[in-house]
Amino acid sequence: MEAWLKALFFPGFLFLLVVFLMIFYFERKILADVHLRTGPYYVGKWGILQTTADVFKLLQKEFIIQRRANKLLFSLIPFVAFLLVVALIAFIPFSENLWVVSTSFDLLIILALVTGMPPVFFYAGWASKSKYSFIGGLRVVNQMISGEIPLWLSALSVAVFFGTLNNLEIVKESSFLSFLVLLPAFLIFITSTLIVTDRPPFDIPEAEQEVVYGFLTEFGGFNYAILVLSKLVELFALYCVAVILFLGGFKGPVLPGIVWFFIKIAFLYLFTFVVRASTPRIRMDQLLRFCWKVLTPLALLNLAFVILIKMFLF
Repeated sequence: MEAWLKALFFPGFLFLLVVFLMIFYFERKILADVHLRTGPYYVGKWGILQTTADVFKLLQKEFIIQRRANKLLFSLIPFVAFLLVVALIAFIPFSENLWVVSTSFDLLIILALVTGMPPVFFYAGWASKSKYSFIGGLRVVNQMISGEIPLWLSALSVAVFFGTLNNLEIVKESSFLSFLVLLPAFLIFITSTLIVTDRPPFDIPEAEQEVVYGFLTEFGGFNYAILVLSKLVELFALYCVAVILFLGGFKGPVLPGIVWFFIKIAFLYLFTFVVRASTPRIRMDQLLRFCWKVLTPLALLNLAFVILIKMFLF
C-alpha cells in the first residue's frame, strides 16, 4: 500500500503535476529575462498562476478526432506515452529512503523504457492520418534513435565504472574523483538527453515553421496536454538519472538529501532554459551528422577510456 501512496502522491503523479507547473513558470520567466521581456505577469502574484490557467484552458477545449484517423490508436497513444515515462520516476531515489522501486537493474530498466518511446511518438503521427503528422513521426523516430545510442553508451560507462546497475549503489559509490573521470560521459549524456526529448536547439520534430507542428499537429485539448506532459516528464526523469549517475544524487553537506537532489536538478534546468533562449534550431541533416559522426564515436571512445581507467587505476 505504501508503494501505491508513493506512486499517487510523492514522488508520483500529483508531485509531478506540481513540479511541472513550477518548471513551466520558471522557464517562461527565465526565457523572458534572457530576451529582455516581462514574461507571465497578470495571472496571480508575479504571474505565478499563468501556467495553471493555461492547463485549465487546454482541459476545456473540445476533443476532436478527424474522420480519417485511427480512432483507437489516436485516443490511446497519449496515455501509453504518459504511462511509459511516469514509470521512469518509480526507479529514481530522491533520497536514501525515498523511492518507489529499487532493483539490481534500475539503470537498465530506465534505458529500456526510454528506448520504447520512439515507436509511441511515431504511432501518434501515423494514427493521425495526416501527412504533416506522419512526417513529424518519422522525424521524431530518426532523432530519438540517433540520440539514444550515445545516451546508452554514456550511461553504460557509468555502470562499468561502478560495477553496478542499481541507482542507490551508484549514488553511494560516487565521489568527486568519479565525477572527474565521468565528466566526458556527463556532457555526452546531457547533450543526448536534449536530443532525445526534443529540446532546443534539437526541437526538430515539432518545428512549426517546417512541418506545422510535427506529430502533434492533429492533437488538441486534453490529448495534446498529455503528450506534451509526457515529453516534459521524460526530460525530468533523464535529468534525475543524470544527477544519480554523475552528480552524486542526493549527496551533499548540511541540507537534507532531497534538497540537494532538487538543487542539482534546478541547475540542469537552468542550463536547458539558457540554451533554449540563446541557440537557433538546427536542421535534421545537421543533427543526424552530429549524432552519428561526432556524438556516437565520442561516446564509444569515452566507454573505452572508462574501461581502461577501471582496469589499470581502480
